[in-house]
Amino acid sequence: MQEISFDTGVATALDSVINTRLTLLAGAGLSMAPPSLLPNAAALAATAKRRYDALHGATRQPLAVSVEDQAEFFFQRGELASVYFRTLIDSHAFAGPSNSGHFAIADLLLVRGIQTAITTNVDVMIENAGHQLHGQVGAGIDQQSVALLSPDAAPLLKIHGCRTIDPTNMVWAPGQLNAPPVDARIASSAQWLLGRLLDRDLVIVGYWTDWDYLNAVLTSVLGAVSPSRVIVVDPADGATFATKAPALYALGQKVPNAFQHVRASGADFLAALRRAFSMSFVRRVLHGGADDYEEATGAPPSIALTEPPDLDNETLWRIRRDLEGCAPTEPCTSRNPPNESLPGLTILQLRARGATADGPFWLLNGQRIRVLRTPNKPLHRVVAAYQRETAPAIAPELVIAVGAEAQALPTNIAREGSPPTITRGTSGRWITRPEAVQELGL
Repeated sequence: MQEISFDTGVATALDSVINTRLTLLAGAGLSMAPPSLLPNAAALAATAKRRYDALHGATRQPLAVSVEDQAEFFFQRGELASVYFRTLIDSHAFAGPSNSGHFAIADLLLVRGIQTAITTNVDVMIENAGHQLHGQVGAGIDQQSVALLSPDAAPLLKIHGCRTIDPTNMVWAPGQLNAPPVDARIASSAQWLLGRLLDRDLVIVGYWTDWDYLNAVLTSVLGAVSPSRVIVVDPADGATFATKAPALYALGQKVPNAFQHVRASGADFLAALRRAFSMSFVRRVLHGGADDYEEATGAPPSIALTEPPDLDNETLWRIRRDLEGCAPTEPCTSRNPPNESLPGLTILQLRARGATADGPFWLLNGQRIRVLRTPNKPLHRVVAAYQRETAPAIAPELVIAVGAEAQALPTNIAREGSPPTITRGTSGRWITRPEAVQELGL
């Protein structure tokens, strides 16, 4: 296993995103990163033991210490779901805020930057992150459930089950692996993944030794898979990882010349990958307007104009939504920008006039400007559609609806100044690109 730098790992994974080759395996450690801070197996087992021993005292044998032994005890009694999950495991243990890694996975699944994701987690942190990004991550627990997803969806396979899809059959006990319905689920998942991971690049994040008793599931599901590259993101050194994750290490050994290790937090790595993708998306939009800019000015735009500003993930995601042309309630769904030059040209011209980034907007002469892709639509209909949008804490004074066409306005839409400028409460004035060129001297 070759150790590579954080930046090299992110750059390699970004290439996989761009070339539609990236697959992901996320383990329990991902959901332990802040602010999620979900408990590990030892903490869950300790709480269950305290509850059980307090209930029964000396009238019964004390409950075992490990989750594996506890779960197996109740599974053999036919009480895994009815007693162990229901009364001894905290029903809120797998709830919490999604962290930056969850948001990165959700965002990249929604745009199909990650082609397939597999998780050993039973929580719904990734799905919840998708909701906050206005999207629905397609999740399933076996081949049949993921096959029912939309053909446009990049699937999330939850090989240990899910707290919401089938909470009574989450995989916690070794005995479940050879008993229905889990045995059939694992077999179907293994078969499905053969095709999904064949000759793909696999990134592994969040592996956690505390859940090592479930390695048998990983061995069964991934044993025959043949990726072309494996990148392990784990704070431990390579030798330690080989010991604590033999099944995953064996998977990487199938591609010895493309088995790489980044010593870092999985959440941090995924957040950096998401940001690199967003920067690439915005950069491609700006370069898309470069030829028109050169034709208009007689000189190509400088690197300073075509390079995206240094912004955080949340802000870049908002800019991507505007440049993609997402409606107020829609998620980003495009891995590649629309093949249009005007949105990029507009931003290049604003920056050439001295505009600087101000959150998701552009600040020019004290005025915040939003650039929004709205192709082939009447301006008043665009404004009406965005009335549903939650007003930002700091709203732009001017919105340039690139691609929209000014038309005679209905009497129920208030106008300010000369037609066809529209007033929209706290979100400023809405104008077309030709009006912006004239008004701002672009």
